[in-house]
Amino acid sequence: MNYFRLTDEQMEWKERVADLAERVIAPRAAEYDARAEFPRESLDALGEMGLWALRVDKEHGGLGGDMVTTCVVVEEIAKKCPSTAMCYKMHLESVEAVSRIPTTLQLKRFVEPLAKGDVFAAAAGGESRGQSGRDWRPVSAPDVPLPRVEGGFKLDNIRKSYVTSAGHASHYVMFCRVDENRLDGPPDLIMIEADKVEWETIGQWDGLGMRGNCSAPMIFNGVVPEENVLGIELEGEKEPVMAKYMMPVLILTYGAAYLGIASGAYELACIEGDKRFASGGRRLDNPINQRRIAEMSAQIESARAFLHVAAAMMDEGRATSLLPYIQAKVICSELAVRVTQDLMTMFGGTAFARQLPLERYFRDARAGVVMGLANDQAYETIAQILFPEKG
Repeated sequence: MNYFRLTDEQMEWKERVADLAERVIAPRAAEYDARAEFPRESLDALGEMGLWALRVDKEHGGLGGDMVTTCVVVEEIAKKCPSTAMCYKMHLESVEAVSRIPTTLQLKRFVEPLAKGDVFAAAAGGESRGQSGRDWRPVSAPDVPLPRVEGGFKLDNIRKSYVTSAGHASHYVMFCRVDENRLDGPPDLIMIEADKVEWETIGQWDGLGMRGNCSAPMIFNGVVPEENVLGIELEGEKEPVMAKYMMPVLILTYGAAYLGIASGAYELACIEGDKRFASGGRRLDNPINQRRIAEMSAQIESARAFLHVAAAMMDEGRATSLLPYIQAKVICSELAVRVTQDLMTMFGGTAFARQLPLERYFRDARAGVVMGLANDQAYETIAQILFPEKG
């Protein structure tokens, strides 16, 4: 159920995507995981439904989906295949800025092809900052801006450590610096057309979970035209394009993906737990399991309501900071860990023997606290928002 009231259009998308996920995405999920294989067929099915252009305005040929709809869609996909959901949500965040504030040239070069299903994007970010002390975390942009050359900005052996859908995207949005006068704060964004630069992937993705998302380092060489910088019309504004457009979608869709892991595992557990053994008994006859299932239901509905409220705040322009989005992300990602851990215990040897896909959900859920906006970093950011330093 949805305690946050969905509109008729939002509910229609929920039902359509749930049907597609059940028929097309779910049957392939186990194989993608076992082979650590990119979920091309599942993503293509989403593209055929027009969902690659979910956040593109209708006037530009897209679906014009709001953020609540976006969260609903990502959750339904993640219920059946978290790896597919992760690749898809990374695509959505990558094209958010160009979808919302394209230049006339970018509208023709990127947005219209995106609406036709010709653009599937990924975010190219992450390189370690070589400093001692506590600043050990990967950062999204280097300290040195890309050099300007004739024709644009030069990519000279630029290595990005964390690229979901590496080698499979038609476009990459790179976190970088293009302004030598601004080397702090959110990075700049440039759109890289994969067929117009040289690139290579490094190694094979062999993660504990999210095994189908093909996350791997990439190296880029070539020249990117200056007109491929995203958010050019925001120049001079206080808030860079990364913080204003990409970050809210990035954070909220992470929350939706991990909510989907929790709710997908829970729905499976309700079905399997209600089945009767030869003795006539059920797992759900056990009072401890009844308590577990009841507690999970309350936690899932609470997280979903929080996520949808935060998404609605974005749609309505009511959020004054990233606070509600980050809070929603940590709630949903920690929920996924808690729910899948309890279900592994509840189903015991059946789960550990991989006779049910609960073990896959259990592994996928662990990514939520360490990848993307890692929860340690998220809580630190929450504290900084709640208790800003006084000047």
